[in-house]
Amino acid sequence: MENQSANVEQLNDKDSTDNRSFAQRLLSGEYGLAVTYWALFFLGCTVYFFLGSRAVDLERWISYLIITSLQLGYTALLLILIRNAYQGPQLWKVMSRTSSIFMIINILVGICTLGFIY
Repeated sequence: MENQSANVEQLNDKDSTDNRSFAQRLLSGEYGLAVTYWALFFLGCTVYFFLGSRAVDLERWISYLIITSLQLGYTALLLILIRNAYQGPQLWKVMSRTSSIFMIINILVGICTLGFIY
């Protein structure tokens, strides 16, 4: 009987965990390091794309340079946080690949934002 009540309590705990939003579960580390940082990176890229495209369309070049600088700073911050959170082997290998991919994507998004020049 006690075993059944413990199972019911565990199910209730899981239900309460599932009531949290995606963002809460993501930031609490429930999805793992890779999913968390890729989601945060693509969120930053999305914001960069829309704000950068808008700045280019309105020919506000100083604003565009500031937005680009903020995106690069945000990427650097994510890389520092990844370095601090990663517990596995071969940290240099993970960091070199992650930083290379992040920067290639940043360059491609930057090129896409400049597509509004005509």
